[in-house]
Amino acid sequence: MKAWRVAPFAASLSLLLPGLGQAALGRRRRGLLLAMPPIAIAVAATALGVSLAADPTSALDIVPGPEVLPALLVIQAGLLTWHLAAIIDAERLARMARPVRGWQRPAAALVLGLLLIATVGVHGTIGYLEAQTTEAMGSIFAPEGDEGDGDWAIPEPSFETEPTDEPTPTPSPTATPTAPSSSAPGATATVPPAPTLAPTPAPTPKPVPAWARDGRLNLLLIGSDAGPDRWSLRTDTIIVLSVEVKTGRAALFGVPRNLVGVPLPPESAAAVPDGRFPRLLNALYVYAMNHPDDFPGGDARGMRAVSGAVQELLGVRLDGMVVVNLAGFVSLVDELGGLWIDIPEPVVDNRYPLEDGSGLIKVAFEAGCQRLDGRMALAYARSRHQSSDYGRMRRQQTVLLALRRGVDPVALVPKVPALLRIARDNLWTTLRRKDLRELARLADRVDVRRVDRVLFVPPRYPSHLTNAEIARIQRVTRNIFDGPPPPPDRSLAEGHCP
Repeated sequence: MKAWRVAPFAASLSLLLPGLGQAALGRRRRGLLLAMPPIAIAVAATALGVSLAADPTSALDIVPGPEVLPALLVIQAGLLTWHLAAIIDAERLARMARPVRGWQRPAAALVLGLLLIATVGVHGTIGYLEAQTTEAMGSIFAPEGDEGDGDWAIPEPSFETEPTDEPTPTPSPTATPTAPSSSAPGATATVPPAPTLAPTPAPTPKPVPAWARDGRLNLLLIGSDAGPDRWSLRTDTIIVLSVEVKTGRAALFGVPRNLVGVPLPPESAAAVPDGRFPRLLNALYVYAMNHPDDFPGGDARGMRAVSGAVQELLGVRLDGMVVVNLAGFVSLVDELGGLWIDIPEPVVDNRYPLEDGSGLIKVAFEAGCQRLDGRMALAYARSRHQSSDYGRMRRQQTVLLALRRGVDPVALVPKVPALLRIARDNLWTTLRRKDLRELARLADRVDVRRVDRVLFVPPRYPSHLTNAEIARIQRVTRNIFDGPPPPPDRSLAEGHCP
């Protein structure tokens, strides 16, 4: 090899693996020393990969939060410095062994510069993804210190909940002493001290997550419809997802946005006559925001009031809420490649409002299995002029289940940066990062084709609520899992339509 090519070649090897260039030049001990950190990282990454292959949900245990971002960036900067030093050192050793002269010097320097730029680019990209991930986690999830009594906490209900018993350790056995038998009549025997077995430590029971103590996960899903010509934020979509922890059976409860007379939680019941909100439910957010003296929660009082009202209406304790900007739903579905939905009947809306408020258009959906992009999936979920708000609620549930069914974790890997940006700008939840793994395991057990779907809509449930209607809604919600599961829903097509 020509002398001017030796230095770039050695530097290139150390770009692939720090220390490899030094080893190729005969400096094996030096190369091994430089290679030790990246080899250790590679071994750890391999072990992590094996662990993730066995249990993909374990990846959620290592999702970084914003509090560790500085440490991650410092580590990445240290690795970058180590990598650059290894490349420069390999190039320097090669030049010492086989000096370059004349025009070869700028050529070798140019190659070295390109290698250093490539190295900075690789580590910079990794650092950028780390920053994006931690920033998204900080934007999506509530601060860890707010659990229980923060402004975003769901209000305490007026009813009692029945927590399930947590496992308790089994008492350790102890030996019972027995007197030795005597072989001679009249003989006396001395009873030795009773032996006592050392107690066997019982295994420490795994603590039950707070959201699972009553045997159910109850999650409030809110689709916000803040947009042009809409004052502040409106709770356009209100759905409660309930999952039985023991069986993985799930139910969706559709709460109409035009309910009148929804009860408020104890902390804000005095703000309205009889503790019942006299306006439409979807106006409660704005009302609470305009009455800070009557609704606790600071800047979070609007969502806090809505979550407390839905909790009182359904009669089950809510474990958290997820707020989604419907505009971001379009980007999410497009990034996932669309949704397959078997539409049961035609839907036509001659006056569907565009998301940006620029006008009205006609949208039409034929019956049958179709693949909808983001805009069409949102239009299918939101259109109401042909049927009603209540028909729209059922379609919203169908779209939500289709979204869950269409998620392929493996296919999502290259889309993670884009999905993080979408989630950061359009999603927020009171769930905790520490619960992600258990929640993911529970979600994996849910059969989305056999989900109970309940709509509290007329004529069975009038929009103007009475105490009797509220009690009936609570009975249905609390006893939803007592009966057999529903048959599979054919509207949720698996993959391509047949």
